[in-house]
Amino acid sequence: MIELAFGVLSRVLPFFLLVGAGVALVRLRLLDQPMVSGLSAYVFWIGFPALLIQSLSRIGTPGAALAWGLAAYAGAALLVMAGLLVLGLALGWTKEERAGAALAGGLGNSAFLGLPVAVAILGPEAARLAAGVVAVDFVVIAATGIALLGWAAGRSIPGSAWRALSNPIVVASLIGVGLAITGLTLPAVLDRALAAAAVSGSPVALVALGAALALPSADPKLAPQSGPVLAAALAKLLALPVLTWLAVGMTDAPTAFRLGATLLAATPTAVNVFIQTRALDVFARGAARTVALTTALAVVSLSIVAMLLTWGVS
Repeated sequence: MIELAFGVLSRVLPFFLLVGAGVALVRLRLLDQPMVSGLSAYVFWIGFPALLIQSLSRIGTPGAALAWGLAAYAGAALLVMAGLLVLGLALGWTKEERAGAALAGGLGNSAFLGLPVAVAILGPEAARLAAGVVAVDFVVIAATGIALLGWAAGRSIPGSAWRALSNPIVVASLIGVGLAITGLTLPAVLDRALAAAAVSGSPVALVALGAALALPSADPKLAPQSGPVLAAALAKLLALPVLTWLAVGMTDAPTAFRLGATLLAATPTAVNVFIQTRALDVFARGAARTVALTTALAVVSLSIVAMLLTWGVS
């Protein structure tokens, strides 16, 4: 257990260092609100889309059994999001809190943290099979969550759906999946440009996250109750991995995929959730807190999940 915890910590610590860098830059008055908005805009339009095209174009085409496993994972994540919406309605959360908590509880750091941890703990085969989870996260879960954010921002249902489908993160994911399915490749010059931009996406986002946490906010919309943040954290770190294990177990998906998908489901909330909520001005401070909280808790929770999964393998 201790060894696993140190392994997870070694993967998570760079996230905290970059978040801390963002906090320090604000404290030193080297970053202000417009600058942080500029960093977020870069990640939103260039950094993350490039990274997703690069990573998803290499996942390959899943077979029938694996496709059913991916569908089961998507169903589990959507169920968690729906549960948070219902819970928020029952507890009197605002629309912004309900939509933001749903996205924060359903979309995890599967690409930047989950896959490297899966390789280290479960082996390359489990990570290879589970790579499709990243596609589900950013095509299905992200699109649904972004549509909810649009609804919370006051847009119509058709307008929210169109905003979600035209979001650069979703468009990039669809392009990456399309390239994987068709086997097509990008021109070498464009591929190199995307690779250069992809490397910067996550680090810049984490610096922007830290800066957003450090910046004062007088806007009540950016200072949510603790309830939505805590509920989203519990849903992401506990409910989603349990439901994923149960749901995928009802399909004929390979055991290695079930293990990998469960581990990826247990990852903390994706920093992209903060980028999306900031871009739409919905639950931005709450999303930043949820990302920070789940990342800190994941040092323990992800280690426990990894330990249980490795016991299952043995």
